[in-house]
Amino acid sequence: MVGSGLLISWGEIYPGREEQAMGLFSEVVAYDGKLQEEGRIHGFEPFVLGAHGGGLRGFIIVRGTPEQITTVRHEDEFLAYVIRAEMLMKDVGVEELYFGEELGHVLELFQHEYGVLA
Repeated sequence: MVGSGLLISWGEIYPGREEQAMGLFSEVVAYDGKLQEEGRIHGFEPFVLGAHGGGLRGFIIVRGTPEQITTVRHEDEFLAYVIRAEMLMKDVGVEELYFGEELGHVLELFQHEYGVLA
């Protein structure tokens, strides 16, 4: 069931690294497209933010099953892209996402734990 994902985010590009960062963005979009074609993720969508005064510049949402997301997140190729991004941009982050039925499951766990602590 698709209901898990990754939020891959980044901040400002380090001065002098703009061309490399744009190249990395293109590589990552192609990589995500390959993962989707191979059925290794359900889909992905990149976003770039307009001027807003904050540090967040953009993010990519990758969607898949919990198993797909866990597998991809721990592969060397994925990790290498994250490491390179950290060398080119500030505030790189990779966060788990839950939505759909997975969100319902996480909220049930939250309610249970809330009840334990109440």
